[in-house]
Amino acid sequence: MKKNNSFNKGAQYPEYLVKEVNNGLLYYINKYKDIPLILKRTMGYTIKNGGKRFRPILCLLVAISLGKDYRILLPTACAIEFIHTYSLIHDDLPPIDNDDFRRGKPSCHKKFGEDMAILTGDALFAEAFNIILKYQFADDNIKVKVLKEISDATGAEGMAGGQVVDVYYTGKKITRKKLENMDRNKTGKLITASIRCGAILCKVNEGYLDKFTEYSENIGLAFQITDDILDIESGKSLTGKTSGKDKIQGKNTYPYMWGIEKSKKMALDRVNEAISIVESMSINYEWFVNIAKFIILRKA
Repeated sequence: MKKNNSFNKGAQYPEYLVKEVNNGLLYYINKYKDIPLILKRTMGYTIKNGGKRFRPILCLLVAISLGKDYRILLPTACAIEFIHTYSLIHDDLPPIDNDDFRRGKPSCHKKFGEDMAILTGDALFAEAFNIILKYQFADDNIKVKVLKEISDATGAEGMAGGQVVDVYYTGKKITRKKLENMDRNKTGKLITASIRCGAILCKVNEGYLDKFTEYSENIGLAFQITDDILDIESGKSLTGKTSGKDKIQGKNTYPYMWGIEKSKKMALDRVNEAISIVESMSINYEWFVNIAKFIILRKA
């Protein structure tokens, strides 16, 4: 397959998939008829509060790269965004990151109170699994594999465990190896699960599943490194959240351990490695290449 060597910033991100995911999320929110009105409001507020929909889009891109209908993956893609949103709600709480803004709007606990924010996050996490169980068309054994991918990525050996390390070592010294492991768990594993779930639902062979995994692990780490850099270089008007808090809170990040320029090179190296992996596969890899490059150029 012909390689895509262009770097067309205008075509860099699949905005049409953002609309598809947003429509899907609204559909599932509207399905709730018998829940407390305040909970429906808080879930809707946080889910509809914009965002790149990076993780669900990665899931959908697997189908596109294989020439399949991406819409078959929408339930799982939306479930993953439910989980990502829950994690943001809890991250913003005063005992963790204590951030008053998310995507340019008041964070959930500032809008509705800490109690409602905690419960909204809990509900979104649980309902993510319900979406897959109720709406994802797949054999039962495939559904179980997908659910395992997501639970592994979000549990003690994944996102939750990584966040624990982040909180525990705030204001304390951390080794470079521990920092990388923390970021792989805190950020990278849900990104990896997004792609692996798409691949599992598309029934790829083990060899391609391994390649998709390698690609996602590289862009996952690049994504976190870039996030660390943006906290320093971008203002609230671009990121939609309070900037410069990592240094104030004593967070362990790549720029504060390696410096800005070295961190940028590390992120770029990861992106280039990811691109080389998908370009070695007999798939329609253009969007995977562009979205990897997007990580380096994004401003929020």
